[in-house]
Amino acid sequence: MAAPSSKNKLHSLLARCKAAVLDFDGLLADSEPFHYRAYNEVFEKYGHTLNQEEYWVEWTSKGKGIAGEIERHNLKLNVNPADLRKQKFAVYSRFCQSGEIKLFPSARSMAETLSAKHKLAIASGSWAKDIRHILENARALNLFPIILGKESAAKEKPHPDIFINAAEKLGCAPRECFVLEDALKGLRAAEQAGMPCIILRNSLNRNINFAGAELIFESLEDFVSALKT
Repeated sequence: MAAPSSKNKLHSLLARCKAAVLDFDGLLADSEPFHYRAYNEVFEKYGHTLNQEEYWVEWTSKGKGIAGEIERHNLKLNVNPADLRKQKFAVYSRFCQSGEIKLFPSARSMAETLSAKHKLAIASGSWAKDIRHILENARALNLFPIILGKESAAKEKPHPDIFINAAEKLGCAPRECFVLEDALKGLRAAEQAGMPCIILRNSLNRNINFAGAELIFESLEDFVSALKT
């Protein structure tokens, strides 16, 4: 449960902001294991298996991606990174359409509570069509009127582009928005965009240092509880 000081700081932040910019994977949707499965399925075709624990840190939080994996393990693959990414996108989209990927139990409640007083936008490194498939399967697409995906910014997190674009779509200055994230690359992007960032911890980011975050909550449920207090 969040400390009273965290609740007070949260509500002070909410009072001075007009909009919330939300990450998607790992924050609203339990999709990170499926990103891992998709990348691993592709890499295994070329004789390399991804280490799951390393993936959570190096790929999911730091955003090192394919290039980082190839460099760390000195891989000599008979395929270029662009082709690997293309193959991964196809596998992951299959998961999104199938209905296998679910929203976290408290995601709907959080969105409904926030949207009572704040404009909402999703700003994610996934393709918008994949996000929409997951939300449609969860019957929650109506909760998120603005969805920015991978195609919405020239540079991905930790660059600030997608957050700046989200603020523009929301009709707000960056300083009038706050970011909800679960990854270090998202925190760094928010800092560069000039937006306060709230980090939600989960089972995959427990050991990551999120120094610089405006607030850190130990879970999505903890954050929702503080919202409603």
